[in-house]
Amino acid sequence: MGRAVESPLAYAELNGTGPVLLSGGDVCLVSPAALSRWAGILLIEDDSARSARRGMAGVADGTSNMLLRIHRIDHDGARIVAERSYLPGSRASNATRRPELALDLLDAAEVDGCVVVCGPTYGCSLSFLGGLVERGLDAIAEIRPSSVVAVERRSSPHETPISSLLDHVRWRTLAVPVPGASREVTYSVAHLGTGRLGTGPRGSLFAAQTGAITGVHRGTVLGICLAEAPSLEEIIQAAGWVRWTRSLVRRFERPANPPDTAHSNSGHRVKNGRHPKLRANIALSLRHDQISSAAEPMLAPSLKRSLVTSHGILNVVELFAGAGGMGLGFLLAGRKAACYRLIYSGEVDPNYAQTLKTNYTTVDRIRPRRNSTPEHISAIDLRLKRAREAVAAAAADLGGADIVIGGPPCQGFSNANRNSWRSSNPHNELIDVYLSYVISLSPKVFVLENVQGIHWTLRSGSRQAQSSMLEHIVARMEAAGYDVFIQLLDAVWFGVPQFRSRFFIIGIHRDLGYARETFGSWGPFPQPSHGPGTSRPYSTVRDAIGDLPPVGNGHLDEQADYAEPAQHALDANTFLGFLRAGADAELITDHTTSRHADYVIERYRRIPPGGNWESIADSLTNYADVRRTHSNIYRRLVWDEPSITIGHYRKSMLVHPSQDRGLSLREAARLQSFPDWFRFAGNPRGQRGGLVQKQQQLANAVCPLVAKAIAEFILSL
Repeated sequence: MGRAVESPLAYAELNGTGPVLLSGGDVCLVSPAALSRWAGILLIEDDSARSARRGMAGVADGTSNMLLRIHRIDHDGARIVAERSYLPGSRASNATRRPELALDLLDAAEVDGCVVVCGPTYGCSLSFLGGLVERGLDAIAEIRPSSVVAVERRSSPHETPISSLLDHVRWRTLAVPVPGASREVTYSVAHLGTGRLGTGPRGSLFAAQTGAITGVHRGTVLGICLAEAPSLEEIIQAAGWVRWTRSLVRRFERPANPPDTAHSNSGHRVKNGRHPKLRANIALSLRHDQISSAAEPMLAPSLKRSLVTSHGILNVVELFAGAGGMGLGFLLAGRKAACYRLIYSGEVDPNYAQTLKTNYTTVDRIRPRRNSTPEHISAIDLRLKRAREAVAAAAADLGGADIVIGGPPCQGFSNANRNSWRSSNPHNELIDVYLSYVISLSPKVFVLENVQGIHWTLRSGSRQAQSSMLEHIVARMEAAGYDVFIQLLDAVWFGVPQFRSRFFIIGIHRDLGYARETFGSWGPFPQPSHGPGTSRPYSTVRDAIGDLPPVGNGHLDEQADYAEPAQHALDANTFLGFLRAGADAELITDHTTSRHADYVIERYRRIPPGGNWESIADSLTNYADVRRTHSNIYRRLVWDEPSITIGHYRKSMLVHPSQDRGLSLREAARLQSFPDWFRFAGNPRGQRGGLVQKQQQLANAVCPLVAKAIAEFILSL
């Protein structure tokens, strides 16, 4: 057998969340009603659906062990009392083996007076349910909506899918306390009669769901209770743990603690003196900025200005270019005596490549410096030999690569994809592809951008690993002759109307002759130009989109008339002036919105400025457990504040500050600091390569104004 965990707080110790959610005391774990009948709840849970075990495109891994656990939840807290791992076989054998192992674990656990609770994997197993009855155990099991049940009638049992019993059900409401939170969720609950699943044991059938959406959806709970005359309140309180426990277990599966932020250079203390401070949320970010503004100002480093030679042009290779936000920032930077030229942009996705081609044509038209963009752009996989040859040839033709920039895809590190925090995620392997290009091209400077998760993602994918991906990057590039500097930069510091924290890694080749101490505690990064301690306030949502005409839900016209701001308005709002420079007068493009269902728009109406899903928690029935979502789901923006981070704004259901609709593509692009002339390639009608594809391009993009600030600093090296 596996292990037994006796302390009520052991669960918290294992997953690093602390005692608040998991211990008893003032926190509601299980209502008194649920435990008036039972001494505790024994929850059966496994990791078969965890994303760490899901296959990814081009990757097959059938060697990972599956972990089966029993959690005990009672007045003292929640804890793991038994677990066992095993190597799964075929799907058919798993369907038999998991229930058998669960019964074995129950035999070894202390079960007196407890009720067994399980999800549909076990609830739909007749052998498992029969085994519980043989052992004299009470049980509450979820079953699938398609499961056929034999409902007892006066004449004879009536066989039907359990979901069909909802057609004529008599619902009543029940307020259920949410474990670990000071709130309740209102459920509609109903008895569905007495019956059995196939030839399984006889029990009480039940249903529960929240909100006003009828029919079966992800938030619908259907199940069978094998106990003597329980109340619906007792059943629902116990059954809810099938879903409530997911967020706890997800924390358990992550590394207990991110690597110490003071040790982020190849296993050594950060040599530029100041370690990056993680910015977990907007409130902490604001507090950090206020504290920093009161500190003694940092002295500007003494720079040689020797990077730019007599011809005044620095050649830039852009890898994993995406929609081109970082490259655009470098193109927008510069002065008469020094500027950048993009000699190569590498990107694998054809839609992104078309976006690059379209906008580089515009750059050459509206910028005074001609021929500053690549002559040829086509989709190419940077892992291929022919891609390496193409990059090398482009650099050789124009005198070499002075700068290499890029942001390798970050899904494996992203806070929006927490279940993939592991270097074995194939996206994470692209970091090494980027580093190999830097080593082969040997530029004077390289710039790598990624999300905060790169700091704590362990390179080996093992929780016991001693090296993070960030440490791996630093170690490899220091060995290649670079001094490596790390800083967490927030886009809001550089005039972007959005809190968006990203790691930037800058490597400066030692041949340039700089000592690490030259750059002081901040490193070779631009200092903030906006916010506390500077001469400019943060740019706001109003600065970015307050001038745009109103549109409705599902507005798909690519072009619209636009009231061009007067010059004095542009002088007063310098961010808007930046957006409009080079754009066609009296015209706005891509002010298009996704079409949301009527019930979604009704939810929007109920959310106040600054509010989020908590304002409408009772109606979010399409979420299996809304508490597992991010706090920015269904967030309505506030006019006179910066925006929250703009990820995939349609999926996050971000709401316009005053109109009851989602953001338009142009609004989201402006909040990312993309100029109004910038276009995302694709079909505007939402087909493949359409609006949905454009939204994804924007979500992955680097803010051009942040890249521009970095590029202008590098020109001074």
